[in-house]
Amino acid sequence: MRYIEAPEPFHPDGRPSLYLAGATVGCPDWQSEAVGLLEDAGFDGTVLNPRPSRNTVTNSYAAWSPFGWQDRNIRRTSVVLFWNPLSHARVQECYQAHLSTAYGGAVVVGCDPADIVQRANRALLVHALPWLAVADTLAGTVSAALAELEVAASPRY
Repeated sequence: MRYIEAPEPFHPDGRPSLYLAGATVGCPDWQSEAVGLLEDAGFDGTVLNPRPSRNTVTNSYAAWSPFGWQDRNIRRTSVVLFWNPLSHARVQECYQAHLSTAYGGAVVVGCDPADIVQRANRALLVHALPWLAVADTLAGTVSAALAELEVAASPRY
């Protein structure tokens, strides 16, 4: 698995790629847990992490510099995995952006049902994107992302 952390450059190489979107400041390091789940599943693509959690010398705001690392790379991946998204609007933006880019990636979402803010996000997502399944756990969200990658890799007739 290839691992890229903000602010390292990402150059798509034809392999599947997955962007870990969601909270990066003031929350548990769920991104490391997601990377572990992907490693356990044998994921052989690229993981992009906007949270500079593995490089202690990196500034926590580096994900947004230079010139929008997050915005530039989130649209260049095969799948965007949102765990406990900060807002339903960002999920909807990414979903719509993937419909209109050459990369044509997918968006998967997971919200912790025990968190009142995430219950509200889930309700707003159901209203805005009723066809988008929303997982209850990080493991379920990672599984949904891997399933999307399988669908994208399968031959189309």
